[in-house]
Amino acid sequence: MENFKEKLPQELVHGLKEAEQSLFNLRMRKCSSRLDKPHMIAVLRKQIAKIKTFLRQKTCKNCNK
Repeated sequence: MENFKEKLPQELVHGLKEAEQSLFNLRMRKCSSRLDKPHMIAVLRKQIAKIKTFLRQKTCKNCNK
């Protein structure tokens, strides 16, 4: 499991783009054929949510009171 707290916002944005692209690819494969690891869709959705949460915490000025 990755530690998102230690990453810079630029690294989080890059990771977010990669995770979203992977999720898109999995969804396309799901529509066209069977997936070997269908649980990866849920894993990627949770990972995207975590990245967005940490990114918001790092960029929000009023959140860190």
